[in-house]
Amino acid sequence: MGIRFLAICLSVVFLSMGQAYGADSVVGEKNLYSTSKTVESSTTTKKPRVVAGYKKGFFIQSPDGKYKLLIGGYLQLQLNANWDNGETKVGFRIRRARLAFKGNLFTPKFTFKFQFDFAKFKTELLLDAYINYDILRTPDILEVRFGQQTIPFSRQIQISSSSQEFVDRSLATKEFVNADDVDVDGDGVPDKLVKNGRDLGIQIYGKPFDKKLEYYVGVFNGHGTNTTNVNNDFLYLGRFVYNILGDVGYGYEGDWKDRPKPAFFIAGSANYNTRNVSKDKVLTFGGETGLKWHGLAVTGEFFFRNIKPGDTLLANQNDYGYYAQAGYFIIPKRFEIAGRASQIFLDGPQNDRGEFQFGMNGFLYGKYLKLQTDYSYLPTATKDGLQNNHRYRLRLQTKF
Repeated sequence: MGIRFLAICLSVVFLSMGQAYGADSVVGEKNLYSTSKTVESSTTTKKPRVVAGYKKGFFIQSPDGKYKLLIGGYLQLQLNANWDNGETKVGFRIRRARLAFKGNLFTPKFTFKFQFDFAKFKTELLLDAYINYDILRTPDILEVRFGQQTIPFSRQIQISSSSQEFVDRSLATKEFVNADDVDVDGDGVPDKLVKNGRDLGIQIYGKPFDKKLEYYVGVFNGHGTNTTNVNNDFLYLGRFVYNILGDVGYGYEGDWKDRPKPAFFIAGSANYNTRNVSKDKVLTFGGETGLKWHGLAVTGEFFFRNIKPGDTLLANQNDYGYYAQAGYFIIPKRFEIAGRASQIFLDGPQNDRGEFQFGMNGFLYGKYLKLQTDYSYLPTATKDGLQNNHRYRLRLQTKF
């Protein structure tokens, strides 16, 4: 099923690209700087120029827009303080240090992206490595993406970590992101779950009807980043969004635009995968909704996961979770406050956890220099009873 789907997708892409290369393209960015002046010959023929400048990153492109390279990135410097079970831990860390290269080749319809995280140099340096093709002449209706990429399951996963209202994504989002088990010591028993929200595969997606609807259908290895598929199993995914009012989009998580008209959406998603070591069959559902209006942003997601163990002697496991959060710009594009509640309810005793947060965001120089802070109360059920843990985080982020 997965191999047949992959073959069909690639055939459609190659046929569409062959038709598109003969067409003229339009320059997609404003020309801010030019590396050479236009020179007219005696026949009034203009000499082609190479255009460069800055717009959401440093870019260089050909005058016709068929070739373009955009370079951007961000750095997150962080202070963490944790009070867990009577112990205090305080320290600094580099949370992320990312550099991204993206652009287009041959035509603006054929794009690519490479993204690296140097804070994870030894473990997960390469984050994104994919090509993307807009198949139809009408943009955003039918596109295909092939390579290592973010799995489009949860909305919060699709929003950049540089654009979150809190220092990190919610407890529930991180719990229900797709995971694969790993056998570190080689004894045939999984030792841990690897979760990062990215995988290698192919997806078809689009935003038809003037972006009123969104759809995402994909097939992935199911083993996370920088890995090959070691069996015949795949992760299958589908996600559908109805933008009832306006287009909420996937930019900044809060209402940075200070929208004069409300934007409201509902969405649902599902994915299915067989884990590598345990052979557990995992089916996960998600439902979400959100609103943005006049500096206010309200978002919530609910998750359900059914695990059918590879060991038939074990019972099925059903897990639940949610997050609900709201943020408001007291000073538009300058100062935002936010609150969030998130809980997970896992099958079995002493597995439930919670996260109740308050945060503030200061934009010192637009989105390019941001100061974030949040405080969290983290109740955790254990065999010894309820633990009342606390956490404080302070982050300085610079972005280009």
